[in-house]
Amino acid sequence: MICRVKIFLLLLALISTATFAQKMSREEAIHAALKNNDRLMAEELHLEQARQLKKAQVDIGKFSATLMKGQYNTIQQDNNLTLTQNIPFPSTLVAQSKLGKEQIVGAERNLALARNNLVYEVKTAYELLLYYRALHQLLLGQDSLFTDFARAAAVRYKTGEGTLLEKTTAESQLLEIKNQLQQNETDITITQMRLQVLIKSTKLIDATEPFTRRTLPTGSLTNNPTLQYELQQTIISRQMLRVERNKFLPDLELGYFNQTLIGFQNTAGTEEFYDKNKRFQGFMVGVAFPLWFAPQAARTKAAYYQQQAAQKKVAYTQALINQEYEQALQELKKNEISLAFYEQSALQNAVLILSQALKSFRAGEIGYIEYLQSLRTATGIKLNYLVALQQHNLTIIKIESLTASY
Repeated sequence: MICRVKIFLLLLALISTATFAQKMSREEAIHAALKNNDRLMAEELHLEQARQLKKAQVDIGKFSATLMKGQYNTIQQDNNLTLTQNIPFPSTLVAQSKLGKEQIVGAERNLALARNNLVYEVKTAYELLLYYRALHQLLLGQDSLFTDFARAAAVRYKTGEGTLLEKTTAESQLLEIKNQLQQNETDITITQMRLQVLIKSTKLIDATEPFTRRTLPTGSLTNNPTLQYELQQTIISRQMLRVERNKFLPDLELGYFNQTLIGFQNTAGTEEFYDKNKRFQGFMVGVAFPLWFAPQAARTKAAYYQQQAAQKKVAYTQALINQEYEQALQELKKNEISLAFYEQSALQNAVLILSQALKSFRAGEIGYIEYLQSLRTATGIKLNYLVALQQHNLTIIKIESLTASY
């Protein structure tokens, strides 16, 4: 009794959940995810971060202002104001500016990759939901058949026409179907919760589209977001190497001073007294370079190895993507052969087996064992078709992701 109450409460909760779920088409789910997903918003913020950091690439350093006061010329209290500015070599500034631009492109490619991955996750979850919904309908049909079978077996047992084994077998099969229905309901809820997180909705998401065969998209692997991202990383690493090499060049130093020299000064052959209101000025130009080049040489070498690693990663990524694409195409061929088998003959045979078995069992031409075997055969064909259709559609979604075909 307690077990039945728990089952009833579970079904009631699932029905309530389905009633208040937000219904969406596949495209609506994708659009909502691209608009609301927090992980995607984080990548958009990283793009804004890169744009701001680009402005910091052309950094000429801090301006220096130094005031000196004291008896540095005579016993009088003189003062000296010195303004200096160290500026990286112009080619270094240009290289750093280009690096900032490439890093912005890298952030844009990373955002495109995140979008593609999000679309793939939404499509996959939505397709699974369609499969579980179709499976639910199939299980409901089985539940109806086995309910009739169990009812008929119970009547036959009471009238002495059937056996206890037949009655028990029918009831066990019916309970097994009901157990599968409960598991399927749980799978539906779990998938709805996954979509809810991806879309960032306050409600569970339910599908509105039928579970049908998807078509192969037209696209190219050259548009693969992962490959495009890794290619951009090689450009960024190459530009970083240029920046490090330019840092071997000296910094430029510009300066200006303004000071007093209180006392007598010989001008035009005569001694003339200059007080604190008379000021002397001039400018300074110089270069600054390190006496120890080993640290910068090490940084340049590290940037070189980073560039080589990025190139190797691109080669590996491209080979991996090509392999995944070819594997997906082979899987698609296999799935299409399987679907053709079910759609051209097996499904029609399943309908025929089911109808003939039902007629023969009711007419007493076959026993419950033959009838049960026929039910299992027919429903097994339909179940295998749903699995084949699901695998076909998931393969299509994989190809869409590899070619960035939304």
